[in-house]
Amino acid sequence: MIGKYRYQDYSGVDASLPHRLAGWIDREMQLSRLHEEILARREALINCSITYHQSQGLRTRPGTHNLSEARERNRILLRDIGRTQMNLYQEFLSPPSPRFTTLQKNYWAMVKSQLPLWEQDMGFRREETRVQQHTASQQQQQQRSRKKKKKKPQTSVKV
Repeated sequence: MIGKYRYQDYSGVDASLPHRLAGWIDREMQLSRLHEEILARREALINCSITYHQSQGLRTRPGTHNLSEARERNRILLRDIGRTQMNLYQEFLSPPSPRFTTLQKNYWAMVKSQLPLWEQDMGFRREETRVQQHTASQQQQQQRSRKKKKKKPQTSVKV
């Protein structure tokens, strides 16, 4: 042994070297074919991706690309909203139609005729609730007085 390396006999290497080289060459050819297949798949996927993105670009709405068209559309919408507001305000200020005033008069006449009946019914119901509240408060007072009677103060006896 010389230094830290061991001496080995390499006399049998020459006989197996061509056989090993043939195996490595076959393996290298396999890897080369696989590499070409991978590159072909990659190129096909890139082409598919490009066509997909181009088709997505064609699918977008035509109004979204043009900023001036969008601004014009928004301006028209705002103008229409303003007109609608003005029309509603003018209708609010205009006098009511004769049909509406007739309906309004009939409604108030019905309310005036039914008001005494409603008041009478509400008075009866108010009286019922008053009686119920009174009996409930009496029951609460009776319960409190019973509790007080049960709790008699204890007197302590001093010795």
